[in-house]
Amino acid sequence: MRDYQRIKGTKYILPRQVYHITLWKVRDYYRLKRLADDILEERTFSYDGLPKDGGISDKVASKVIKREKYLTEIDIIDKTLLEIPAEYRSGIWDNIQFGKPYPMDADRTTYSRYKTKFIYKLAGRFSLI
Repeated sequence: MRDYQRIKGTKYILPRQVYHITLWKVRDYYRLKRLADDILEERTFSYDGLPKDGGISDKVASKVIKREKYLTEIDIIDKTLLEIPAEYRSGIWDNIQFGKPYPMDADRTTYSRYKTKFIYKLAGRFSLI
């Protein structure tokens, strides 16, 4: 399915690059969740007692900062998705994530309108516009 931005009859128009960056940030949602969870599982110490590298001295702090960055992006997406009416949420989410067609319970333009608002609000919250 092609990713195109609705431009007729809407005030939520983004530059093409910003639209696609935002779309891919949403598609990256599950990977970010997995990375945030994996950081908790990682071990930061070595068993042999020998120094491994001369890199970052506080690995725990760097992991906390990285995990916080991931969780912030996840939280922005979650909160913005909650602004979409509940009956359209899963249809829009499945369309963006998996390329599924919109459900038949409402017109395609209704779903398209809410998807456009969702992407536009996300771009603003990610400071892309």
